[in-house]
Amino acid sequence: MRSFTYVQDDKFANNVNIGSTAILLPKFISMKRPSIFEIATAFEDGGNGEIKPKTNVVVNTTRIGYGKKSTVSKFIAMAYDETGNKVDSIKGYFLEPETDYNRAKVKNSDTSIAQGHYNVIPKTKLEERINAERRKRGETDIQLTYQWYVDSVPGRSGIAIHTGNYGKDTEGCFLPGENYSYDKETETYNVWESKKKAKELFDFFDNYGHNGIKINVNSE
Repeated sequence: MRSFTYVQDDKFANNVNIGSTAILLPKFISMKRPSIFEIATAFEDGGNGEIKPKTNVVVNTTRIGYGKKSTVSKFIAMAYDETGNKVDSIKGYFLEPETDYNRAKVKNSDTSIAQGHYNVIPKTKLEERINAERRKRGETDIQLTYQWYVDSVPGRSGIAIHTGNYGKDTEGCFLPGENYSYDKETETYNVWESKKKAKELFDFFDNYGHNGIKINVNSE
């Protein structure tokens, strides 16, 4: 049986030692001394001594601006515990290429993807699936470039979430930004502080996305 030792750390959150392993409790565990029940229900054992919080993430993104070469969306990413209570959220913007729904499902088109509901998965999971198929055909393994991918997009592949500022930086991918601007001369949108927002979003995925990450793509 695992032993739990509570350690108070005011700088971060509550830390708990499980056996000889120190872990950081999620934000939704109160700063009072947690009970064994709170700890046990907040985490699950991944099978190899890996402790994962039972949380999932839903990203709602809504397209709000359509330019000649780019599209801007506002998003909110929300984390939920296993009972459906929201425990954390962050906001920002995404930049995509221009929107043409007639070509959204066409292979290798450079437009934004079709509206819909998708899973977001880490590169390791997608690599496993792609390389399993490649091995069946006698082909060598590949390594993907980005950290997170939007999965099973109709007619499209390689749709990722990665850094960038301009429409030329994406052929369907989502570029996070802290804020955005519109250039009247070129009629294009740009996002700014992309690296900062991408790190915040990816940390959010890492912290809360253990039970899945979904993205809902909509328009106003």
